[in-house]
Order: sequence, then C-alpha cells, then structure tokens
Amino acid sequence: MEELQQQINFLKNELEDMRYILSRKTGTGSADIKGRVVAPSTVTATTIPSSSITKTQISYEEITVNVSAGQTVGTATATSGSVIIGFRPSGNLDQVVDSIAISGTTITVTLGVAATAQCNFVIILLKA
Repeated sequence: MEELQQQINFLKNELEDMRYILSRKTGTGSADIKGRVVAPSTVTATTIPSSSITKTQISYEEITVNVSAGQTVGTATATSGSVIIGFRPSGNLDQVVDSIAISGTTITVTLGVAATAQCNFVIILLKA
C-alpha cells in the first residue's frame, strides 16, 4: 500500500511538471518563450559541396607540454601562426589549468597552483 502511495505521489509531481511546461510553451509564460510558428515562404536545401575540407586536408599538430613538479608553468614550441583549438591531459593531471596561450612559437600552460608531480598536456593546434 505504501509503495502504491509513493507511485501516486510521483505521478502527481510529474503531472504538475508537465502542466508547468505546457503553460510556458502555450504563451502564459514569460515573453522570451512566447511566439507564433509560421510556415516559411521558401525553404532551400543546402548540401555540402564535394570541394569541402576533408580530414586529409586539415593541417594540425599536437604538441606535448609538461609542467614539472613544483612549477605552475610549462612551455613547448609550435609552428608559427598556429591557433589553439583544444587540449587534453596525457598523463598526470593533479592541478587545474588556469590558461593556455600561444605567442609566436611558444605555447604556455599555466596551472592554478604548483603541480605536485609532473603534469602532461597535449595541445591541439590548427596550423596556419
């Protein structure tokens, strides 16, 4: 009996949530979600041209930067003009990354506090 009552209470809560969502979607909510859906006058399909860039055409590099134990900064050398597009840890990661920057050919990884052991990062760069 107790389990049945719990299920009923759960369903009541779900129904209240659905009523709230429905009222927001039908225009009784704030102005930021009110709207009227109309059919567009023209719809055109866009296809990706065969001349699109493919994986073999993208020029990127992955550079490993190590921050030594007791340090907050580590550096490495990259191709001039490269742009950082991401990073990932490649070993120990015992501190939070504060920033990753590139200036000329030097990539700098700065941690929030000194590493307790060597921290390793792979920086992904789009070559210019």
